Amino acid sequence: MYLEPWSDINDYPDTHKKNLLIEAKKEIDIGHMLFGKEFSVIAKREDCDDILVLSENNKYIVHLTWSSKKESLPYPNTVRFDTEEELEKRLQQDFEYYS
Repeated sequence: MYLEPWSDINDYPDTHKKNLLIEAKKEIDIGHMLFGKEFSVIAKREDCDDILVLSENNKYIVHLTWSSKKESLPYPNTVRFDTEEELEKRLQQDFEYYS
């Protein structure tokens, strides 16, 4: 479904998905666009610490810092995609850069 370097999170053990979600929730603090929202991890980028998350019918790419603590804004860096077309364009750019 995803172009390289992205992989569907369902290709990984449940523990990996859980660990990515736990880390994201540790890093997100007050003021972050995902603070207080429920979200789930749906994909992972293989060549860096980016994850794709779904929250309230919106998709976001979150770059984890792996600090295991609340981060100060603008971290973790996050990009919101308002449309599937915007997301597809970004994933295509990632593929071209990766190839």
